[in-house]
Amino acid sequence: MFRPVPRILVHAGLVGLAAAFCFSASAHVAVAQDPADAERLHSEIERTDQILERASAVVEQHGNQRARNQLRFAFQLQETAKSIERSAMASVIDLRRSIELTRRARLLAERAVYIASQQAHLEQRAQQLLDRLDRQLQEARALAGDAPDPRVLRTLELGHERLERAREAFHEQRFQEVIGMSVDTSRLLDDFVRPNPKRQLERMLENTRHLLERAEDDLQENFAGLELLQRAATMLDDAEAHLIAGREAPAERLLQQAREIVLRAMRLGETPLDPSGVDLALEELAQFIDLTAPRVQESGSGEAVALLETARIHLDRARTLRLEGKLHQALEEARVARNLTGRAAQLAENPEP
Repeated sequence: MFRPVPRILVHAGLVGLAAAFCFSASAHVAVAQDPADAERLHSEIERTDQILERASAVVEQHGNQRARNQLRFAFQLQETAKSIERSAMASVIDLRRSIELTRRARLLAERAVYIASQQAHLEQRAQQLLDRLDRQLQEARALAGDAPDPRVLRTLELGHERLERAREAFHEQRFQEVIGMSVDTSRLLDDFVRPNPKRQLERMLENTRHLLERAEDDLQENFAGLELLQRAATMLDDAEAHLIAGREAPAERLLQQAREIVLRAMRLGETPLDPSGVDLALEELAQFIDLTAPRVQESGSGEAVALLETARIHLDRARTLRLEGKLHQALEEARVARNLTGRAAQLAENPEP
């Protein structure tokens, strides 16, 4: 049998339900509008805005498509964070999610800047190698004379074709490809143009300075490594002074010592090696071997010739390891090749009886 509920109980129940609803709503609004949370979120978003602005300038000037994609995603995350900030009904969970989003946007922006900076370094390196290859071709044409033999003529034509392809790749921002083509073509021309020792020492100086700069970026908080790099920088300055004065022998010794110190400092670094830095090390080592080879052959020392040939084998191993991404092992093989080449050079200058 149906029994009506007393009016007082119905009234009490409705009041309690309304109170519970009001309490729940007021708690939600209180959480959403907590001044500390709102202020923290606003501060995080402002900081990200500043980083995004700086990143945009760098990526616009130097960035490739990969850097632009990273930055575009960062802006999308930041816009989502801002939309949550503008919402009057955002919960505490929403606020925390917004903070995470804006922080992720910052990380992506910083990553985009790093990619763009690497791109800028590659672009600079590619341009230097293109300019050097152009000069080398001009020198080779001048040395070939008006009526070069067919083999030399074909080599010059091949060098010119590769230079044009490298320029096209540079225009399309394929800088790694430019570097590879330029280095290979330069070595091809060296077979027909006897290298100038002073010019090769100048290249060695330039490459070692580039390698030192890359190492400085990787060793920003490694004080022992930075101290070694400072010693190497002083040696490079002294080597340059000897070169300017025409004293090539002491310049070469200082360059070898500075090079070894830079490589030792790089091994102290806890961060992964930069592939472009390893490429510079291997290129400079190849130049050092090419510079040493004529003196070794003219010395008539069989031991020096054998040492230099072994050095070439270690250089080939280093290049293979570099292609496999084994950068530390590649540098170790390069160090062995450098030591062998240095020993060969010493024997060539002072043959043992």
